[in-house]
Parts: sequence; structure tokens; C-alpha cells
Amino acid sequence: MGWMFVPLVKYHGGGTAATIEPLCEHLAHYQQRLINLFNAGVQVCYFGPRPYDAPQTREVVKRWVAFYKKYRSIFDADAIHLMRPYGRNWDGLLHVNPQRRFKGMLVIHNPTNQTIKKKLNIPLYYTGLKEQAEFIDWHGKHKIFKLQNYEKVTLPVELEPGSVSWWLIK
Repeated sequence: MGWMFVPLVKYHGGGTAATIEPLCEHLAHYQQRLINLFNAGVQVCYFGPRPYDAPQTREVVKRWVAFYKKYRSIFDADAIHLMRPYGRNWDGLLHVNPQRRFKGMLVIHNPTNQTIKKKLNIPLYYTGLKEQAEFIDWHGKHKIFKLQNYEKVTLPVELEPGSVSWWLIK
């Protein structure tokens, strides 16, 4: 767990470049912040008079708060950083809890402006899975992988620019 600060409005010396108000005009950026922060399991202080300023902003906030609440038990579990987030390649977190129905949740971000197509080695040792893992993607599509050396799978991914993709693992 950690703590983050998100200035929705002008705050001290950051100026307008450090804000995302009006939120409805920066919806993609605001949505990305919500996804990143909920995925990282951090506590957030949002600085501003309101969490949404228009119906479409409210829907984005509702969607991602509901998503977090639905998967809170896995988001609040241990997290494994798979790639250092430096903004020039994919980055991702694998949340693991071998005591739960979903043993893991993989969340991969593509912060670049290019499509990323790779085969990622995903370590599943801490999920408690031994022989196979079922991955369920954000569209509900299921795929079963046999674990290599009882600890990892190779996951082919194609990540659109500026996107986030996630998989439940059981």
C-alpha cells in the first residue's frame, strides 16, 4: 500500500499543466489515473471540489469504483511488479492471493503511443497454482495455460496505445 496525491484542480505551483479540470475534457487521462491507482492498491487524496463534473465523468468514476470494489480482495492482496513503469514500454502488476477463488489478477498497461505485441513470461509461483492456470480476459474470454516448470506461463499480448488490459487467474 502507498499514498498518492491527484490534483484535480490547480494546486500550489503546478499551474494548469498539473491539473485535469475540467474533468469531462480530460476524461481519458482521468480514467487512466483511476485505473492505475486502483490497480496499484494505493490510497489517494483527490484535491478538488468534486470527483466528477458531468454525466460522462460520473459514469467513468462509477465504472472504475465498481470494478475496484468487485475485485477488492485481489487488488488488496500482494502485488508483484512485472516491469518497471518508465513510460517507454509496457508495465504491469500481478496481484496474488492463493486463498481466494481468483488466485491472481494481471493488469498490463501500455503507456506508449504504439501497439505493443509481445509474449510475456508471467510468474505464477505465488498464486499457488501448480499445473495449469485459467486466464479470463477483460472480455470474458477463457484460456487455459499449462505452467512451465510449475511456476510460469507465456502469455501472448497485443496492447493498443495508451491502453490497459487485465486478466483474472484461477
